[in-house]
Amino acid sequence: MSEVPRPDKSIPRDQELQIKFALHAAGIGIWDVDILNRQIVLDDRCRVLFCLDEKEEPTYESVMGHIHPSDQPAIIEAVKQALQPDADHLFNIRFRCITEDNKNVLWLNVKGQAYFSVEGIATRLSGISQDITAEVTANAKAQAAERMAALAVDASDAGIFAIDLINNTIDFSPNLYYILTGNRDTVIKDRDVLISHVHPDDKIIREQAYEEAENTGTLHYEARFIWDDGSIHWGKLRGKYEYDINGTPVSFSGICLDITAQKEQDRLLKEVEQRFSLSFNNAAIGMAFLDGQGRFRMLNKAFAVLLGYHAEELTGKSYLDIIHTDYRKENNQLFEELLQGKRDVFNQIKRYRRKDGSNRWVQVNIAGINDQNNSKENILVISFDISNEVAARKEQQKLLTLVENSGDLIAVANMDGTITYMNDAGMKLLGIGNKLSALTRNIRDIFTLEHLLELEREVLPAVVNTGKWMGRQYYTHQGTGEQIPFHTNAFRLDSPMSGEPIAVACVARDLRAELDVQQALLESEARFRSLVEEAPVATALFVGPRFIIEVANEPMIRFWGKGYAVLGKPLGIAVPELNDQPFMKILDNVYSSGIPHHEKEARSVLVINGKPEIFYFNFTYKPLLNAAGEVYAVVDMTIDVTEQVLARNKLLVYQNTLELEVAERTEELAASNEELAAMNEELQDANLNLVRSNLELEQYAYVASHDLQEPLRKIRIYADLLNHQEDLPLHHKRLVEKINQSSERMSMLIKDLLEFSRLLEKGNMMREIDLTIMLQSVISDFELVIEEKQAEIVIGPLPVIQGIPLQINQLFYNLMSNALKFTQPDVRPVIEIISRPISGELAGIYLGKPDRHKQYFDISFSDNGIGFDQKYADQIFEVFKRLHNRSEYPGSGIGLSLCRRIMANHAGHLHVESSPGKGATFHIIIAGV
Repeated sequence: MSEVPRPDKSIPRDQELQIKFALHAAGIGIWDVDILNRQIVLDDRCRVLFCLDEKEEPTYESVMGHIHPSDQPAIIEAVKQALQPDADHLFNIRFRCITEDNKNVLWLNVKGQAYFSVEGIATRLSGISQDITAEVTANAKAQAAERMAALAVDASDAGIFAIDLINNTIDFSPNLYYILTGNRDTVIKDRDVLISHVHPDDKIIREQAYEEAENTGTLHYEARFIWDDGSIHWGKLRGKYEYDINGTPVSFSGICLDITAQKEQDRLLKEVEQRFSLSFNNAAIGMAFLDGQGRFRMLNKAFAVLLGYHAEELTGKSYLDIIHTDYRKENNQLFEELLQGKRDVFNQIKRYRRKDGSNRWVQVNIAGINDQNNSKENILVISFDISNEVAARKEQQKLLTLVENSGDLIAVANMDGTITYMNDAGMKLLGIGNKLSALTRNIRDIFTLEHLLELEREVLPAVVNTGKWMGRQYYTHQGTGEQIPFHTNAFRLDSPMSGEPIAVACVARDLRAELDVQQALLESEARFRSLVEEAPVATALFVGPRFIIEVANEPMIRFWGKGYAVLGKPLGIAVPELNDQPFMKILDNVYSSGIPHHEKEARSVLVINGKPEIFYFNFTYKPLLNAAGEVYAVVDMTIDVTEQVLARNKLLVYQNTLELEVAERTEELAASNEELAAMNEELQDANLNLVRSNLELEQYAYVASHDLQEPLRKIRIYADLLNHQEDLPLHHKRLVEKINQSSERMSMLIKDLLEFSRLLEKGNMMREIDLTIMLQSVISDFELVIEEKQAEIVIGPLPVIQGIPLQINQLFYNLMSNALKFTQPDVRPVIEIISRPISGELAGIYLGKPDRHKQYFDISFSDNGIGFDQKYADQIFEVFKRLHNRSEYPGSGIGLSLCRRIMANHAGHLHVESSPGKGATFHIIIAGV
């Protein structure tokens, strides 16, 4: 075998061998346990010592799994003692580690020390591990050798042989059979049979030994023997010739010892030395050896790089030179105790002084290695660079300060719900007296049964599966029992090592003040709604730069002559005749400038019942501002003064006529004057009314600017009036009933839309939906179209899902509308809606990472319509993308994009399969309940 490479040529060979022997005997490996984060760091040597394979992660469970069960209680007790506040925080214990197949056992001697934070909390355990298997084995073998020596007096365990060279006979002891063949039971008299067990590569050694023995009379050799089971063992033979008086050899006898274990130990020692050399020089952590005076004897590359030196620059220098002055006194004291044998190891967290003058934070483990004289002339220094960790702790402290001073409730709980942290604001909001009281609670303690069910069924599953949840929750005040509304942002915390969930954190905002403000706004809006409905003047609200008609009372609807259908439309579209008049430009100026506009007797042309008519109005456009001071709407308050203006114009005509005819009709002057006086009186009355109306308009504009709310449309009232007419034909009654049903659904839709807008941020709109019932409701909306086209609707069993009813209704409505719209001429439409369960693997093709705990379904909408080329299958889901002319197939072009967005909101997927003339099939991939 070639010579083991020397780590440092500057160290004498005998010292290097001593260090290697001492390191091997100690079985040194370095380990570190981060108690707070439950992380274990082992160097390569420790991984071997703890019997971990290359792919096995060093976790608490995996390490304890390799420790002999009989030794585990003693280890746990030793660690507990080291963590006691009044203890010296050191521990030193021996135990056994076993491989996963239970075939190999290593004896370890583990020494370490516990570290505590300034608050007295145990944060870290670190130390060294030594392989003492050889020592334990040697002790065991020494004891066995002693026993064997005692027994050898009567019957030696060594293999004994005797050869009669005269008679060519041979005698072997049974133990020799075993040493050379591995078989105790077979009695062999043939010497050649035993010789056949010599390893082929070692036969020449045997032959040379016998040749030498013929000259010297003494046989001595070591060779390998192949046992009957094929295993290889080492044997050591000693023998001696006996001669007659003529000097002729007459017999030959000797013993054979099994030295397999010794040879294996020698081999392992060489491997350890080689591994140490490689590990030491290539280790990622800084390692160095000091002499008894604290001077560097040998250091690896990582240690030199940590300090910014070359290894040669530090060799022979004092270790004290690289230590920051703040830590030198403590280091000297601990170093002296180490040399005096008062301690075997010590650990420090301190700063090293680099070559460039900068400092690096390090965690240092220093252990003494005894030589043959039990003197610590070799000191092992292991240094971990923790500068980044120290910097991170400072940042964590800053973050903790922010958290502690936040006005919101901030808390963390482990996966079983036990609260592990809550800030002061959270304890105050929930009426919890102190930190200890908070940390003895479970998050379930702050919920009533009703809200606990929501937590268990919705919140926690969402956090675990998606990583976050946001919405409103009600927490119970621990002192008063008050149910406090909070807006909660909950998110999952994962282990940085395993990626597994380890905790749930939340930031919750108290909503009581916010809800009080909202309630005040609702009450204000309700008052304004009443004012608008009862207003004596025409009033409307235009929202946004397109002037969407948000609110219009009955007088304003009468002015426009278009009915309530104008609501929700842009003013320029709802009342198109205004586009060619100055009103739209005036509205633009008011919206952009924020300056109100007042005008009297403005001429306007409105189309009433298809006929343009001229009106004169006094009107005010008043801008409304949001909380940011920006214009978001304009209030229009208008008074019809057409009669007054026409009366005045008529009076002017009369006056002009009188002036032209005064010369000819002097005789009628008196009568004309009387008529003129009457007209003047009428004009004065009209002017007084106009002044009063303007005053009312200005007063109402002030009120309306503070109390704005959309009025409720009540279509059902008119339908009910028609339905109660006795002479209404039956067919008309059915149509009125259809209007009533549609109005009711529209009312529910409006309520759902309002609920959607209010609850969009609350995350509590999900509920169970029976898709069969939902689909039947949608089909009833298309009853007339289905009857007109004689369409056949086939519905298979559909699942129950968790979803937002408004959005699922819209999804089905759009898909059914498309199926009835894009039909082939002269072909009876057939629409089939069926579902089938699919595997999570198949669902994963569309959803990425499906929930393996849920059953997924493929719900298909199939029709026999006109179809389309499959290459457009993605384009049809884009906003405003159409495959057909609007005049041929009307529509907005956003229906399918809305459908896909709805499926995205439900963690589902929507895609389509189609070909021209063969219809289309839309596939909904979604999870059931």
